[in-house]
Amino acid sequence: MRQTIRRLALLLPLVFLVPPLDARIYRWVDDGGIVHYSTTPPPAASQRELRVLDAQGRERQVRPAPPTAEEREREAEARERQQQEALRREEERARQQAEVAAREARARQLHRAYASVDEIVEQRDRRLAMVENTLLLSKSQEETLRRERARIAAQIERAPANSRDLERYRTELADLTQRLEREHLFQQRQREALNAIRDHAETDIRDFERFVAPNRN
Repeated sequence: MRQTIRRLALLLPLVFLVPPLDARIYRWVDDGGIVHYSTTPPPAASQRELRVLDAQGRERQVRPAPPTAEEREREAEARERQQQEALRREEERARQQAEVAAREARARQLHRAYASVDEIVEQRDRRLAMVENTLLLSKSQEETLRRERARIAAQIERAPANSRDLERYRTELADLTQRLEREHLFQQRQREALNAIRDHAETDIRDFERFVAPNRN
């Protein structure tokens, strides 16, 4: 009997050392790289991977190590690149859509305005002729003003210093000079109009051949 009691006394502490079947064993590595096993969770400050084992040593859970500062920075940079690339693709898609819409609108405009390239050329030539005729009239008026100014200038030279007409001649001369300046500005605008008509017609012909003519064949 005494031997039985002695054996039970020796085995009793071992019973408390055997973990229950549902006990968890935590395997973790500290910041120094040392592996630890414990039945309590590791310190929250651990920056290493955590593995949770059951009583039979089977892996039940893995908690990856949190990213380092360098890894977080690389992840942030990668997200930024992805966002920028997505934005670039969206901008490119919007630009292409705008170009398609502009081409379609341009084709409709030309289709309504002209029946053919020959019609564009005919309208261009008519407009050029009108502006060129106006320019010729302005140059003729300029010659008339020049002759009149020369006549008034001659009268001023011949008039006596005490002539009562001298002031009137000078006023007329100043008025003619201003009118000549206005004619020069008008002629400049007409020459610019000629260039604009040619450029506009050239653009219409090019776009008509690109956007309208192919769809009619």
